Amino acid sequence: MVRKSGLLKRVAPDLADMESSMPEIPSTTFKASGQVIPAKGEKTNRVAILSGCVMPLVHGPQMNAVVRVLTRNGAEVVVPKNQVCCGAMNSHIGDLSTARDLARKNIDGFLAEDVDAIIVASAGCGSRMKEYHELLQDDSEYAEKALELSSKVKDIHEYLVELPYEPPDASLDCRVTYQDSCHLSNAQRVTAPPRIILNSIPGVEFVELPNASICCGGGGTYMITERNLSLRILKTKMEAVAETGANIVATANPGCLMQLQMGVGENNMPVEVRYVTDLLDEAYRKEEKE
Repeated sequence: MVRKSGLLKRVAPDLADMESSMPEIPSTTFKASGQVIPAKGEKTNRVAILSGCVMPLVHGPQMNAVVRVLTRNGAEVVVPKNQVCCGAMNSHIGDLSTARDLARKNIDGFLAEDVDAIIVASAGCGSRMKEYHELLQDDSEYAEKALELSSKVKDIHEYLVELPYEPPDASLDCRVTYQDSCHLSNAQRVTAPPRIILNSIPGVEFVELPNASICCGGGGTYMITERNLSLRILKTKMEAVAETGANIVATANPGCLMQLQMGVGENNMPVEVRYVTDLLDEAYRKEEKE
């Protein structure tokens, strides 16, 4: 109601700009802990999944899609009950003490589960967890445990391609471009798997985004602490999206997704912003109905 009325923009323009980047809360949430979801058909692998702080509430439908994609490919999915925030945001603002405390709690929670891999659907969270062994290298009690956990952490796209996943048969009629998440491409060095998945979906016309590896301006707390520069970067990014003629821009990180959604809205572009796994899940579900 506040957003539609425009009242905040008249009273506090800076606050209104920040509010415009906040996502709408969907009616469907993701049960963040304590559940075990069985594989569809034969169970071939068992994984634990990080719920994250943002995803269960803000992107509940997308997290449910991630689980469906995993179970569709033979995974039993465990959502550890005692998991906590990954500590990425604390790291971004220099609060390494809290980040280490959170890392220790996650190490205890995830290593208590007997799983083949720890799956993360948020690139920023995955990047932080893959570096727990560096964060805790001087901790005599947790250094080896951190190394064990970090070795099991996999980005969802990375894991699906390694399995390998089963490409869908159903066709989606769309033109898709892809924005690399900085934490996925630069920190985790994962660039090919999302593109492999997109190109494997029948009916998807994939077109590369010019300068896809350049930040969208939404990294970490950047969109808040460096608001004006973030918006200038976003403007350039949306111009690149428009050049592709795509009706969908896909990405792999909640910060990127929210930033790009804001860019689409501000520029009145006829473009959807989706996770790569959303599109794969959509094709799988369409296949089941046919």
